[in-house]
Amino acid sequence: MEISPTLLINNITRERIQNGLETYKLGFGQSPFPVPELLTENLRQNAHQKDYLHPQGLIPLREKIAQYYSERFQVESKEDQILVGPGSKELLFLTQLMADRDLILPSPNWVSYSPQANLIKKQTHWIKTKIENKWNLSASDLEEFLLKSGKDKKYLLILNYPNNPTGQSFDQSELAAIAEIAYKYDLLIISDEIYAEFKFDNNHFSLARLCPEKTIICSGLSKWCGAGGWRLGYMIFNEHQKSLLQKIVAAGSETYSCASAPIQYAAISAFENGPEIRNYTTVCRSILKATHDRMISDLDRNKIEYLPAKGGFYVFIRFKKPKQAFLTDLELCNQLLKKEGVALLPGSCFGYSDKALTARLSFVDFPNLDFNYFLQNPDLVTSLSNNYYNYIKTAIFRINEY
Repeated sequence: MEISPTLLINNITRERIQNGLETYKLGFGQSPFPVPELLTENLRQNAHQKDYLHPQGLIPLREKIAQYYSERFQVESKEDQILVGPGSKELLFLTQLMADRDLILPSPNWVSYSPQANLIKKQTHWIKTKIENKWNLSASDLEEFLLKSGKDKKYLLILNYPNNPTGQSFDQSELAAIAEIAYKYDLLIISDEIYAEFKFDNNHFSLARLCPEKTIICSGLSKWCGAGGWRLGYMIFNEHQKSLLQKIVAAGSETYSCASAPIQYAAISAFENGPEIRNYTTVCRSILKATHDRMISDLDRNKIEYLPAKGGFYVFIRFKKPKQAFLTDLELCNQLLKKEGVALLPGSCFGYSDKALTARLSFVDFPNLDFNYFLQNPDLVTSLSNNYYNYIKTAIFRINEY
C-alpha cells in the first residue's frame, strides 16, 4: 500500500516550490476557497464542546442534513437514516467493509475507492469508459459485466458525479438506465455526490430519486464549504438499508468513536442553507465555471483531446500526438514535471490504462485569491485575476509542447 497519489503530488510540488523551482500546480485538487465565515464563527463558539457524541452523529445536524437534501435536491430522508463521520473517505471505507460485496468501478474514477477495497481484501472490477460516452459508465456495459459474472454474485457500485477526475456528470436518462439495472441485478450503489453544489448549471440530479432502495448518498464539507481539513462527511441511507447502516455505526464506534464535536455543532449552519451560504456557493461555482471556460479555450485540440467539464475542479485530457515517444502516462507526466514544471496526475492513478496517455488537470490553484472581494462583487467574477489566467495559460502552453 502506497500513499494516495493526490497527496503524493501535493508533497512533490510543495518540495519543488520550497526549493525555488518553477512549478505549475495542476495536480492536487483541494478546494481553493476559504471556509465560510459563518462556519468558522460557529466553530469558535462551540470550541468548548468536549463530550463524545453518538457515533451516528449529532441529531440536530442530521435533522438539518435531511432538511437540506429535501429542499435542495428533492431527496427525502429522516435523521435516523443519516450517518455523520470524520470525512466521507472514512465512511466509504467502512461501507465497503460492512457491505460484503465486491466492488465495481467505472474507469477512470477517484483514486481511493479501489485501494480501500484492497485493504479489506475485496476485489475491484473495472469497467472501462470511453470519451464517446463522456467518460461515463453506460448501463449497457454495466449489464454486460453483470450477465457475465452471474446473477448470484452481489456487487457494490460506486458512482461519483460530477466526477473526479473527468469533470463529467450524468443526465437523468443515463441515471434512469442505471437505476433499472440496479433493481434488476440487486446492485447496491454508493452515489458519491461530493461535487453536487459545484455542478456548473446548478442542476444536480441524484440517483437516489430514481432508485432510493438501492442508493446510498455520500458527501461532505470538503468541497462545497472548502473544509477538507475539518473532516466532516455524511451518508444518507434508505429505510431498506437500516441493517447496513447500523453495522457501519457499530464499526464506527470501534474505530473513530465520533466525528469532532465542535465541528459537528459548527456544521449545522451549513445545512441551514441561509443567504450567506447560498451566496458563498454561488460565487464559488461562478469562479470555477469562469476559470474552466477560459482555460479550455487555451487547450489545443490537435494535440490534447478533452471534454469540457460539467462541474467540479477537473478536466481529463488525452495526449494524442506527443512530440516524443512515451510508454506510459506516468513517464509522460514525470517528464512534464521535470522539464516544464507542470504537475498533472496520470490517468493510471484513476484506474485507466497507462498506455492511453491520459491525465487529470486540476484548475483550482488560485494564487493570491481575494475571495472576499468576489463575495462582495459577484458580477466581477469573470475578471478573476489575469495573473491566474496567465499562470494556467502558460502551464497549458507547456503541456502543448509535449
